[in-house]
Amino acid sequence: MQEKFKIITGTFLDGIAGDIPSNNWGHKEWEKQFDNMKEMGMDTVIIIRVGSEDSAMYKSKVMQTTIYYEYDLVELMFREADRTGLKLYLGLFDTFNYWLRNDWDAEVEINKKLIEEMWERYKRHKSFYGWYLSHEGSMKYHMTKIWKPLAKKMKTYDAKKKILISPHYVGEKYSPNGRYISPQQHYKHFDYIFGEMDGLVDESAFMDGHTSFKNLGGYVEATSKICKKHKVDFWSNLETFDRDMPYDFPTIEWIKMRHKLEVVQPYVEKVITFEAPHFLSPYSMYPSARNLYFRYIEYIKKKGFRL
Repeated sequence: MQEKFKIITGTFLDGIAGDIPSNNWGHKEWEKQFDNMKEMGMDTVIIIRVGSEDSAMYKSKVMQTTIYYEYDLVELMFREADRTGLKLYLGLFDTFNYWLRNDWDAEVEINKKLIEEMWERYKRHKSFYGWYLSHEGSMKYHMTKIWKPLAKKMKTYDAKKKILISPHYVGEKYSPNGRYISPQQHYKHFDYIFGEMDGLVDESAFMDGHTSFKNLGGYVEATSKICKKHKVDFWSNLETFDRDMPYDFPTIEWIKMRHKLEVVQPYVEKVITFEAPHFLSPYSMYPSARNLYFRYIEYIKKKGFRL
């Protein structure tokens, strides 16, 4: 059992509207958000993706999206991370096209070029701590066919930079038709995946929202064992949105968030979330997210944390 309670010390940053709407923040709003994340004990931010389908966080010669920010939102986040001392992981371009058709080569090719482009743009930043492989893993697709060549490419620039993934648990909420897998099958699946990756993944932040609350502990315990076997740091991606609602995606109920945070305590090295700006911030567009933030701060102060 671990001695110290682990609070949320990292968050994904969703810079372009995908499955959740935009906060429509500018420079001042992002500055306040970075200050808030620092104040609440965070040390890590992860840009979940710089491009999605036909939208991007900057005007890229590689992605060539129709929609893009008029300024470089990635650069803004790097500057804010530099200013506040947060470590930043840089995500990639998810076309939501090639790889869904199992055309891994096309997905890999455009992202290799993007890695080259972004390395030249952002390598000077002191906060540039690692890379995030944006394509999320599941049973449906052979993600190592994307992850492995891209991770190898990343390591050619700076082998010391960490590489993070955030796969699914294929639980009841991921496959409501009954085709979910047990924690034991999950162990076998990622035993193969981590073996295939051959040491190229440094950290794996498993999403906690695709299984029932009562069965989460079984998946977490199995994952802890497999991560230790392959020397991958085991993080929890604590989803602060609610998958139980009949629409996508409202802020999670506090008692659900508390349960998930407490379940992972004996097993994980770090807790991050998807994602603070929308679902765990006093500046969120959602009033319920502001209230969730206040409940969370009250809770961790009772645990003895001074913010």
